[in-house]
Amino acid sequence: MPAPSSLKQLLTLWLVAPLLALFVISAIPGYFLAVHAANDAYDNGLLDPAIAIANYVRENEDEAEVTLPPAAIEALRIDTIDRIFFRVTGPSNEAIAGNALIPLPEVAMDITGQSLYSAVIEGQAVRVAAISIPRRDGNVLVQVAETTLKRDRLLQDILVGALTPAMMVAVTAAILFWFGIQRSLSPLAQLRDEIERRSPGDLGAVSGSGAPLEVRPLVFAINQLLARLAQALEAQQRFIANAAHQLRTPLAGLRTHVELMRRESGKNGSSALIDMIASETERASQLANQLLILARAEPGSSLPIARVPVNLRELVFQGVQAWVPRSVVRDIDLGFDMGDAKTQGDPQLLRELLANLLDNALIHTPRGGRVTVRTRREPGVALLELEDDGPGIPEAERERVFERFYRVPGTTSEGGGLGLAIVREIADRHGASVKLLTPPSGRGLLVRVSFAEKQ
Repeated sequence: MPAPSSLKQLLTLWLVAPLLALFVISAIPGYFLAVHAANDAYDNGLLDPAIAIANYVRENEDEAEVTLPPAAIEALRIDTIDRIFFRVTGPSNEAIAGNALIPLPEVAMDITGQSLYSAVIEGQAVRVAAISIPRRDGNVLVQVAETTLKRDRLLQDILVGALTPAMMVAVTAAILFWFGIQRSLSPLAQLRDEIERRSPGDLGAVSGSGAPLEVRPLVFAINQLLARLAQALEAQQRFIANAAHQLRTPLAGLRTHVELMRRESGKNGSSALIDMIASETERASQLANQLLILARAEPGSSLPIARVPVNLRELVFQGVQAWVPRSVVRDIDLGFDMGDAKTQGDPQLLRELLANLLDNALIHTPRGGRVTVRTRREPGVALLELEDDGPGIPEAERERVFERFYRVPGTTSEGGGLGLAIVREIADRHGASVKLLTPPSGRGLLVRVSFAEKQ
């Protein structure tokens, strides 16, 4: 599967790559023109000493000789940068004069008897000017060679002078392309930021007022998707709420009839059966209530949550009275370690969060056990903690227990498997985190809910 490509990178590639290609293509003929210009400039100067030496070639009886004074020959060889070589050879390729073995020309002489070519002498690249002088018994060849240091410097100067402006234009254009692409893609970044800032329950239309024409169809498609998703979530929420409400009415009636039956149970000895029916009815009622709470707490709920200052310490004190009798019946030591822990949230949902934590703890803690509720603060965080000394939850299962209707394998205690799912949903709606930890004692479970602190 190919790696995803960045639109910014693709646009940069398609704009900058042709620009660089054009720069390289234009530089190739520029290089050859610079080479030709450098050679022309120095080739004419290289022919002058060759012609001067040729003018001093004389025939002496059967041999040719160079009558150029030694001082003149030394003057020809003086150069502050390049080295100068010369050689005069006779018709039989015998050496007449010279200070180096210069390769013979590989191309034919022109009609004037002159030739210019490149060669290598003593490992150095040279440019050679050759002149052929006709004599009675053959031609005398005069060669003058010069290293190419000055030519290379001139070539470099020409190329730098020609390519530097073009390179500056290319770099400037690439920078302008980059900033132009950044600016052109900024509406997409704004659209991304707007969607990222949204809460899970915000399914309203995305604003496309500042989007380019090419992006508006995408915004329209996103808005259509959000509208369909909002309708689906609303239908789901409505179904769950209606189903739960429909369940509560017959369950309430059933509980009433069970109580009436219990009063008459002494007459026929059916109290055990009635107690079982009452327990199952209670569980069904609790499940219906939890479904209602879950429908309100989960993302996408059409019911907004309040954002008011809440002190978790006071919230626990207000709700604890309903749980003390249950802890007494189950012979569980319900303790409190309370400190101020201020945050913002929906008091009703936060009370449901606490109720589900306490319900879970009292269900799974054996008789004679301990359950402790704490509220405290840390820098920037308001904490609600609930610790018990029950069987705990294995670390491998601590993430899965937040799934709806999931129960740890081997669990025999009552419970519908929705308590911790509701806790996670309510915490998420408040931007809080829930962690399941092992208490310092090493036994049981410590549930820690961390809220953003409100001073």
